[in-house]
Amino acid sequence: MTPSDMHTPVPFSQSTRLQLVDEQGKRHHDYLDATGRGAISRPSGKPLRALSLLLSGAGQPCALNRYQMALVAAHGGCILEPVAQGQQAYRPLYQDVEYSQRFQQMPQGCDQLVMAHNHELLLIAVRDRRPAMDFLADGGLEPVPFEEGAGRVHRGFYQAAKLIYERVSACLNNGFAAHKVLMCGHGVSGAIALILSQMLRHRDVQLYTYGAPRAGDATFVRAAQSLVHERMVHHHDPLPSLPGSWMYTRLSAYHGHATLGFNHAVPELGVFVAGLSALTGELYQHHGALCHFMPLTSGQKGSHLMWAPASDIVTQHAVSLALYEHVRDRPECDGLVESLIGPWKSLGVDSYVASSWDVLQRSQAALKARQPELAETEVQAIDLAFEHIAQQLRSCYQAVVSAVYADPLEQQRMINLLMRELSRLHITRQRLYDLRFKVPNVAEVYGDCVMRAGADAHV
Repeated sequence: MTPSDMHTPVPFSQSTRLQLVDEQGKRHHDYLDATGRGAISRPSGKPLRALSLLLSGAGQPCALNRYQMALVAAHGGCILEPVAQGQQAYRPLYQDVEYSQRFQQMPQGCDQLVMAHNHELLLIAVRDRRPAMDFLADGGLEPVPFEEGAGRVHRGFYQAAKLIYERVSACLNNGFAAHKVLMCGHGVSGAIALILSQMLRHRDVQLYTYGAPRAGDATFVRAAQSLVHERMVHHHDPLPSLPGSWMYTRLSAYHGHATLGFNHAVPELGVFVAGLSALTGELYQHHGALCHFMPLTSGQKGSHLMWAPASDIVTQHAVSLALYEHVRDRPECDGLVESLIGPWKSLGVDSYVASSWDVLQRSQAALKARQPELAETEVQAIDLAFEHIAQQLRSCYQAVVSAVYADPLEQQRMINLLMRELSRLHITRQRLYDLRFKVPNVAEVYGDCVMRAGADAHV
């Protein structure tokens, strides 16, 4: 199903009416039309009107913004208003507004930056087109001090953020100081956007990143705690696991108990690799609220669960699977793990658009039915897989404890890694249980769009 096939209902009340126009120019009330088509209209006696990208400016992120900002990260300013074009799998959602309140692209943009504004929001899309390995190749991982605040950051991401900071800062100081800022970026552009957001930390910024690698150290992350940041990660994307200390370990370190393939587990939860994050002192850290898109084996094809698991089995799946398969198929190889990274491909932004759209649909259906987003059968299937995994982790733990290691320190390290993963798995299962009773509210799905629609209901 695509947006052109669906009307997205909003609970009816006199204060939650939203007017949009479909491709035939018909007006619709009390729902969001997702055709992505329309034209400027001027009803008799009314001000000139236009269709403009629908975004919430509320402080709380919402499912609508996750989808819309994924499209902005993918397509930039060309989706601000509907244009005549061929059929697309996913189309933006638009709101019928006064012509003066539409989103307008700004000339201050450049090849790496798209900026647009309406009467209350400033939209920024970081779109650096360089491949990830240009930033993550050997020699580019040494952090540098973050001059605008605390901590250290990745040199390459920082330099890229500095190149566009002056344009953004000048824009904000030229009539847009009161505007809320919505910023997005995919892949390395997400890491650049994070640093840029912290450079603008005295502004009201809401950040959406998709498959972004780590960009700063623990001090930088702590200093940026007040930044509202939704960090989207797809289950099959290896880039969010980079950079990490594991890149400089040898492949031989992942033989034996360090890699574990699970029996009776779903493919999406099939492997564990110990040591993909250091027990202490990991240099680069993630910032933001994790929104992990995990494919569901039950239900409709392409269905995803968006949640915040703690287990490396879930969050590090893409890198774990690649490393596990290499060690299994080529046990004689013993170089640095870093040598494997080049051929790994990060997921394109279209994968995040698809996942965000699926999650928006799931949220809308749950809101309409006033039921949890995750069905009981889905909870049970995932939890059963976790139970099988926990049993096998405990068996591996017992085997390591009773084994005779040539290096006692390595044995203790492996024990600690398995204990940590068992603890993280327990936390992950608790978060899964909590989803059984979590019913989304209107703000979590649509943000403040419904409230703003009330003011326009008379138009």
